[in-house]
Amino acid sequence: MSFKKQRIFIIGLLLVTFFTRAQNSEKHPRLYADKNDREQLLKKIETEAWAKASWNNLLSEIDVHVDRHVTDPEWIVSRLAMYWKDGQHYTQCYIKGQDWDYGEGNAPLPTVRLPGMRRWNDYLNVPLEDRLPYNETGDMLGISRSSADKTPVLIPYKETGHMVRQNNMEILKLAEKSAFAYYLTQEEKYAKFSSDIFWTWMLGTYYMQPPLDPEKSTKGPGGYEPGGIMGYYDYEVIHDDRQIPMAITYDFLYDYLNEHPHAHLKTINKKPVDVAGTVFKRFIEIGLVRGGKKGNWNVNRYKNILGSMLVLEPNNFYEDGKGRDYYIPFYTEKSGDHYAGLPEIMANYNKTTGLWPESPGYASGMIPYVLDMGIKLYKSGINTLGDNPIISKASLANLGWLDARGNLVLFGDMRGGPANMSAFESLLTYSTWEGDTETAKKMATVIRKNIASGQYDRTASDWTGIVFNQPLPESGSDLPFNQTAYSPFHRHIIMKNGNDEDNALMFTLYGGRYQSHLAKNGLAMQFYGKGWVLSPDASAYESYWSPDAGYHRGITGSNTIVPGYNSGDITINAMDPSVDTEASLYNSYITSSKVSFSDVSAEEKRRLVAMIRTSETTGYYVDVFRSNQQDNDYIHHNLGNRVTLKNASNSPLELKSVNDLGTAYDKNYSFFKNQKKIDFTEDFNATWDIYNVSPALHVNMWMMGQEKRTLYAVDAPPTTLRSDITPGQVNKSPETTPTLIIRQNGINGKEYPFVSVFESYETNKKSIESISEVGEFTDLVSLKVVSKNSTQYILSTTEHKVFKPSKALTFQGTFAIASEKNGTFEYLYLGKGKLLQNSDYSIEAVNEPVSANLKFENGSYFYSSDKPVLIQTKTIKKKQFPAGYHIEIK
Repeated sequence: MSFKKQRIFIIGLLLVTFFTRAQNSEKHPRLYADKNDREQLLKKIETEAWAKASWNNLLSEIDVHVDRHVTDPEWIVSRLAMYWKDGQHYTQCYIKGQDWDYGEGNAPLPTVRLPGMRRWNDYLNVPLEDRLPYNETGDMLGISRSSADKTPVLIPYKETGHMVRQNNMEILKLAEKSAFAYYLTQEEKYAKFSSDIFWTWMLGTYYMQPPLDPEKSTKGPGGYEPGGIMGYYDYEVIHDDRQIPMAITYDFLYDYLNEHPHAHLKTINKKPVDVAGTVFKRFIEIGLVRGGKKGNWNVNRYKNILGSMLVLEPNNFYEDGKGRDYYIPFYTEKSGDHYAGLPEIMANYNKTTGLWPESPGYASGMIPYVLDMGIKLYKSGINTLGDNPIISKASLANLGWLDARGNLVLFGDMRGGPANMSAFESLLTYSTWEGDTETAKKMATVIRKNIASGQYDRTASDWTGIVFNQPLPESGSDLPFNQTAYSPFHRHIIMKNGNDEDNALMFTLYGGRYQSHLAKNGLAMQFYGKGWVLSPDASAYESYWSPDAGYHRGITGSNTIVPGYNSGDITINAMDPSVDTEASLYNSYITSSKVSFSDVSAEEKRRLVAMIRTSETTGYYVDVFRSNQQDNDYIHHNLGNRVTLKNASNSPLELKSVNDLGTAYDKNYSFFKNQKKIDFTEDFNATWDIYNVSPALHVNMWMMGQEKRTLYAVDAPPTTLRSDITPGQVNKSPETTPTLIIRQNGINGKEYPFVSVFESYETNKKSIESISEVGEFTDLVSLKVVSKNSTQYILSTTEHKVFKPSKALTFQGTFAIASEKNGTFEYLYLGKGKLLQNSDYSIEAVNEPVSANLKFENGSYFYSSDKPVLIQTKTIKKKQFPAGYHIEIK
């Protein structure tokens, strides 16, 4: 063949290849919406107020940058964190000790800067306009999260933590939003703004190889080898998420990017689809072999790479045959040595409770990701949601972890705050698409409830909400709630009485567990008032590497007793309302509308917490904590601007400043500051005052005296970094938390337990008038609590014998209350017991211990009991009744 003919043949072959590849590529956009969806979305913006508000919010955020970009195209691009310095456009970075060590190589263009270290630091980036343009050193201006001084300081590159990642993500998200604006408006200024950011990042990533870790500090060698935790552009594959906004931007700008290719593409003879495909496939390939198969890491990995999968072309478009259809089954069907696909992910959910086996902060985040991926796949013709009913159950299970205000209960590794409504929005979207009106109404109810309580603002939805969120169908706005929720895996109990912010009572009791992002907190208790958790677990640490992380994540940041139990199985001695853990997460019956309690043991400790309702607006908590060891510190953190201590006669106690706590049962005692102490063996009251809200909110703690007691008042670290989980942001960092430590040394804490009564109230609305002991026993707790509305005799023991605390009272069991109103009988409550008698009224088990209630209401007697019971009243001789609930005695 002549050279001329050979040349014509090659050119022809190249043209055939080009046209074949062009035919094999599919139309974009398609990830969130296609061209045919534009008119419908524009109509939604016009007809749905929340969608219009969200759209206007988006424009107000990006337009200032987009309009500036018309005349100053370098401003936004120059603020990307890149290896800008000529001669140091690194193509290969090296990791040492899980942090950036050094770089080598020099690409023809600036490459994207790797975060300076895996660990977090205390600093936030300064506002975008104050950041250093074309920053060659990587040193970044930061503002301290924890310090009251907000003066920016310069942080060396190797100490910037996640500031690099956050900086770039902020800018890439602007590109994503502007790309969506271009899709809707077709105004070129939005495309130009987005594409300039896109190409700077895309080409800067294209020339960078995955980092290498020669010493395997990240448990793997890096590069393209499997194993370890690193991603392509982050030390943790779960944080390798900058590909997400770039895949979206690429999809919306696909036609524009091909019509306006970057000049450098001509130099390297590449098309946009070639460079994008190479980069996205690197993220996918590395993502699938890093981080392991277990827990949230596995789900987060897929959350990061799914968009990269879906924007690829079909398999036959690529020489290696690896396109969209090749990669998607790695999520929907397959599992391998380093990844577990959707079938294994869903197997992690407890079939009974619907809960994910990690702390609420992590668990509640998993199902929104699964649903979000399901919605995207549905758009691509793949339905992963229809065959997985556990997904809907898991979404609703998270409601059981919400307090009356709509915040997640806080235990284990998490920050607290509102539940993620995106799960319910996704289920609403899916059920609407599928024509499932019943599920759509349920989801609308959840959404409406959270809007009404101020926990969710649909008008603040991002652009993805505009695309996917549906008009709310007619529904209610009140959610059902359960009095008890108990998850054996989490060793966590929630008990509620009411579910409105103003008057609901609620407490949690937590057994503690190692790993699964749970915490070894040791029978820790929290209680609520006015919709707020008033005695919360501390969670104000910046990261797992922060110096104070051990305090916040450990036993010292909780309300418990040290030293002693901090992990291991728990035993439910008694619980009412109880939960059949073989069938449900929740209780199925209610013994008493006024009393709930849990009695839990773990190793040498046993804690009983009870919640007693005294009116529609008042109630209190009883805490009986036994510890079978001679030396004990009872630690109680409470929200407040201050705490004051008084004796039983309401006279102030004079505490003296000391240099330390004498004994430190945990190394994190070092975080308790400004120690004051008094040796005091009598009953006392501690009152925390919260003046950040009006009317002021107060918590009173009455504690029964014991011998060999020392009281310490200390300043504990802040309670939270968030602004929405404490009233008036009290005890938010850097504000300290007033805390009590009640030390009892040389006296057994089982025979002489810590006994407390807690009441929360607004100024001048305290209900409890007096608390006193009834009789003196070493193996029985017997209290009389006099309130404005009623009087309760409260009894608790771990012994099985019969007690007579007074002439009128007889008791045998775990827990009991005899309540009187206006000097006459109101109710008897027996919690897992054999006998409770108060004068002429009695409840008695026929055989096994019962949980039972006898009350007088509207002129009639009613009883509830989980087993056959003998009942006697002033007018009814002792008579046997069958098990049942709220049955009138006639």
